[in-house]
Amino acid sequence: MRVDEGRVPVPGGNVWYRSVGEGGVPLLALHGGPGAPSDYPKPLEQLADRRRVVFYDQLGCGNSDIPDDRSLWTVERFMDELDAVRDALGLDRVHLFGSSWGGMLAMQYVLDRDRQPVSLITAGARRARSAGTRSASRGWTRCRPPSARRSSGSRRRT
Repeated sequence: MRVDEGRVPVPGGNVWYRSVGEGGVPLLALHGGPGAPSDYPKPLEQLADRRRVVFYDQLGCGNSDIPDDRSLWTVERFMDELDAVRDALGLDRVHLFGSSWGGMLAMQYVLDRDRQPVSLITAGARRARSAGTRSASRGWTRCRPPSARRSSGSRRRT
């Protein structure tokens, strides 16, 4: 089975990704948090016998850069990050899966962006609001910097 790992430049730094399998319409998984790494949806790798499955640690999480710039923690920047990951990995057609915060981000992405996924799957996510209304959630417009939850480990700091 094909496995690929690497880093993708996104607004504010670089994010780490892992891609498993090939063929079919890929599944792109957005983890919860913000601040949680992408390792807990790993059971989705079982789908890699039928399609490519892609995970990435959002900026400030897991193996990705952890910048201290508070201006980066906006929903808009996270959606730009998602576009950058899709572009870098050639994910034009994609099934989009989001868990918790990742589900809210995925829903907001579908509401605000023209690049629609083939399908949207969410787990444990609150609803998003359409463009033109107030922010999707009070906690969404500014995300708490993951550095507040940083523990000793091998994460890269920029």
